[in-house]
Amino acid sequence: MKNLGPATLYSLKTAAAAFAALGISLAVGLPMPFWAMTTVYITSNPLSGATRSKSIYRVMGTTIGAAVAVAMVPALVDWPALLSLGLAAWVGFCLTVSLLDRSPRAYVMMLAGYTAAIIGFSSVDRPEAIFDTAAARVTEITLGIVCVTVSHSLFWPLSVGDRLGPRLHGWLSDAEQWMRDAIAGNPDEIADRRKLAVDALDCIALATHVPYDTSHWREATRVVQALLYRMLLLLPLLSGSVDRRAALGDDAVLEEALASTDRWLDNGAPPEVPDYLHMAPPERDWRGLLRESFLVRLTQSATVIAECRQLLARLDNPHASVPDALVAERIPLKLHTDPGSAILAGLAAMFALMLICTFWIWTGWVDGGGAAAMTAVFCCLFAALDNPVPAILNFGGSIIASVPVAGVVLFGILPHVETFEMLCVVLLPICLVAGIFMMHPRYGGTATAFMVGFGSGIAITENYNADLAHFINTNGGQVVAVAVAVGVTATFRKVSSESAIAVLVRRLHHDLAVLAGARTPPDPNRTLVRATDQLALITQRLTDDTEGSVAGLGEVRVALNLVTIQHLRVNAPRAPRVALTRLLRTAQDHFATSQPGDAPPPELLGQIDKALRLTLDGPMPTPEAAGELIGPGALIVANRAQGRAALVAMRRNLFPAAPAFAVEGPSPEVTA
Repeated sequence: MKNLGPATLYSLKTAAAAFAALGISLAVGLPMPFWAMTTVYITSNPLSGATRSKSIYRVMGTTIGAAVAVAMVPALVDWPALLSLGLAAWVGFCLTVSLLDRSPRAYVMMLAGYTAAIIGFSSVDRPEAIFDTAAARVTEITLGIVCVTVSHSLFWPLSVGDRLGPRLHGWLSDAEQWMRDAIAGNPDEIADRRKLAVDALDCIALATHVPYDTSHWREATRVVQALLYRMLLLLPLLSGSVDRRAALGDDAVLEEALASTDRWLDNGAPPEVPDYLHMAPPERDWRGLLRESFLVRLTQSATVIAECRQLLARLDNPHASVPDALVAERIPLKLHTDPGSAILAGLAAMFALMLICTFWIWTGWVDGGGAAAMTAVFCCLFAALDNPVPAILNFGGSIIASVPVAGVVLFGILPHVETFEMLCVVLLPICLVAGIFMMHPRYGGTATAFMVGFGSGIAITENYNADLAHFINTNGGQVVAVAVAVGVTATFRKVSSESAIAVLVRRLHHDLAVLAGARTPPDPNRTLVRATDQLALITQRLTDDTEGSVAGLGEVRVALNLVTIQHLRVNAPRAPRVALTRLLRTAQDHFATSQPGDAPPPELLGQIDKALRLTLDGPMPTPEAAGELIGPGALIVANRAQGRAALVAMRRNLFPAAPAFAVEGPSPEVTA
């Protein structure tokens, strides 16, 4: 069977699940078997783990939505406006909550919202049957989910690891090449690496399905999390190495370190990292401090790459051993969310529903409930996008495009079908073609929407009872739903990529003020994940080779430097503590009152230099300290050596064109 190709095999498995769900629904006498068939195509995913995770959350969301509809419709059915307001408010609330969670769990609240609308609006004419309608919806959806889960889990399953493993290997190879470029001082190559942040976040999104996978990856969830965290950690470390290397230029003192790095990478990045910190003499002038900072970042980068290689080897071979220290701590990878945009999306969905319900009530439209339900679906499915309008038009257009095909089948072919076997033969060509297109990255969403529209259009039940007027009226409601969803969304939500980038950059800038003003040292793990995620969101929206994401990496480095300095301040003697407190206060004022790209005040440079002088009598950093990156206080070793490296990095990030640091005397003047 595997010789058929992945797309054909996937299509066959999905069609088999759809026919199984449809056949069982018909056999047991469920009222609307097409719901089970449609659910198969909505839930299906080429990756078995993704199908299973989506299935679990869909059942939960459907059950919650059905319960809300059962509670709300009988109580408010005599007040149509109040019922419409209640369901619209519920949809808006659920959508807002779902957008505050970028994991598959968000599917629970999204489904709870529009399932209540689908069941509630379709039951206003028969409120006494609301429980039966809700029970049928839950039963048929659960049946479809069980069928598609069994099909994709038992028959030639495609593991998440089969897709994620090669991407992780490719990402790490690109990171190692970036490291080679960094030590070679090749800025042209380095600029091309900015999309590593996007690729890392894509891997994180894919890894959310690992706990539901059918392969040995399911038992290695903690290994995957540890690897993904180190991937994020590499971005600012390598970026910092690039910056220090560029500042040093040609430096004969570093030749041994650079040659050692090449040899180490050629040998496959083994766990034994070169002792870079003893490859240069300790010097306290500015060039010596830059060299020390470069070697610290090089040691840290090499340590993380070596650990990534060990973790990848464990994922490739479940019997391979991995040091307990690499997976000892569970590191949460909580991604950035935007409460403002989430609330706005919820309000837009609520307003769209109220608008179409007003039209429905005012005109007495018989099938207006279907249009209201589809409006809820359209507003919810694509709310996470900056501009959902094109996606709504594409999805809605695909559903509408399926109507003529559904009409031909419903009125021209189904009247002659007498057995379930004949029905499957009639539907098989359409299901197979759509299933093949669902595997295509560009046309997958279009094909899914087509099957949703086709399944709802033919609306197969136990007895053939097609009605042309009802068919036209119902599908005409979908056109109205698309128009209302697009119109309201375009009014409330249309945001250009440039505007979205500006918002993200301002938020990242604001986060720097929060970090600088924190009374207790912030969690470095959370800081890293949040800042890198924002950087990835910025990079995803860049349409050309601008320097926006390169500058964003500098912001990520500043965030981690601020966290390091905060931890150092808590444990420092009085004089350094006072100097660091003043530095952080000035940094907070700057980030809180300035716009991204504004030059920092010259007094901040003087305060950085004053604090830097107070660390000069500290020891050189050790390889063990420089490599201590994972665990409580990641990136933080609260001694003067690490503080010195963070201050040097801070000076380079905020004042890259400043004159050299003076070991004695006042700091140099900086021109804006």
